[in-house]
Amino acid sequence: MKRALLTILLALALAALPAHAHTRDEVREAYGALGNAGSESPYLAEPAVSAPYAEGELTEAAREDALDYLNFARWLAGLDGVRLLPLYNFRCQHGAVLLAALDYVDHDAPQPADMDDDFYESAHTATSASNIARLNWMRPTILREGVEYFLRDDGEENLPTLGHRRWALTPEMSGTGFGLANSASGNTYVVMYAHDLAGEADWTSVAWPAAGAFPAELMHDHLAWSIMLNPGAYDLAASRPVVTLSEQGGLTFAFDPIGGDGDGFCALNLEGYGTGPCLIFRPDFAGTGFTDYQQNQVWTVRVDGLVDVSGKDAPIEYEVDMVSLTAQDVVNVEISQLEAELAPGDELRLAADVIPAYADDLTVAWRSTDESVATVDGSGNVIAVGPGKCEIIVESAGGYTDACALSVIDKAGQ
Repeated sequence: MKRALLTILLALALAALPAHAHTRDEVREAYGALGNAGSESPYLAEPAVSAPYAEGELTEAAREDALDYLNFARWLAGLDGVRLLPLYNFRCQHGAVLLAALDYVDHDAPQPADMDDDFYESAHTATSASNIARLNWMRPTILREGVEYFLRDDGEENLPTLGHRRWALTPEMSGTGFGLANSASGNTYVVMYAHDLAGEADWTSVAWPAAGAFPAELMHDHLAWSIMLNPGAYDLAASRPVVTLSEQGGLTFAFDPIGGDGDGFCALNLEGYGTGPCLIFRPDFAGTGFTDYQQNQVWTVRVDGLVDVSGKDAPIEYEVDMVSLTAQDVVNVEISQLEAELAPGDELRLAADVIPAYADDLTVAWRSTDESVATVDGSGNVIAVGPGKCEIIVESAGGYTDACALSVIDKAGQ
């Protein structure tokens, strides 16, 4: 039932909205409709990672959970979903056994001497055409976590290419499969088939984080931003892209991906990961006071210097509205000034901080306990009216309040 609901939600959202234009509520609804791997082992039959080798079998729930998560990510990026194909599942399971037997990741994994040719051929076909990962933990949700690992594509080794992410977000992908096996040393190997290009897609660029509402939980300060470019839409030989990344709070970062210069790491990678070259940029937050991405941050990405295949300038600009996948309640509100003394006619601007700053509802309401002493408008602007004492109270969502004790003194009449 949940799976059917997710399919309906994604279909409706894609039909009703342009790519990269999801709202916070839509993102949360789609995330809440994801499947559940459950609390049991992802194995129906455990693989044998030494001779005689056996591929084992995964539960349908584990594979479907991973697929749902991959399709959720593709929906965020404005892409069509993919489906599980039995052949890919079969090959990927062999591939996971091969990697677990070797106990290291290698797309061109060699054949163990005691593994038969047919098993190895199936396994090698998978490892050479898949995203592969070695994780040092094991949980029922491990396949979903593998997909998340591919989307993050963290690590300095992956940074110049972001190949795992680009394959997972390939617009022409139509099918995938998953494999899982554990080595004797306790490492977990996840294989996701990525080289299926049988689908059709009308696209010019694919951004991650994607435009519109985007889960802050999927982005961290050590991860790179990326924009895949359709080589059929852009003339990169004639382009000199420059990227500006700015946040409404005032942070701004500039990048020259071709020159590799900027306020952090940047590159234009032309290698064949997925179906298009990729702009990669990661801001250096050192000394900025920035801690991490969180709800209510709004980032603007601007790419200038791109030329399309007709020779025209083709800039890219979009906003990313960081949101939380779950509701974030207000826990307090703090006023900027706890005491003040004014004369009649004086004005004072008060401010209030809702805590946490990533709460869903940051709105506040202002009021005066005695408007014959002072008034306050909806923005916290106070005007002293006449002698006396009152409190200027601010109230946040959830009913939390703070107050400024205000004295209005007619000094001319003293």
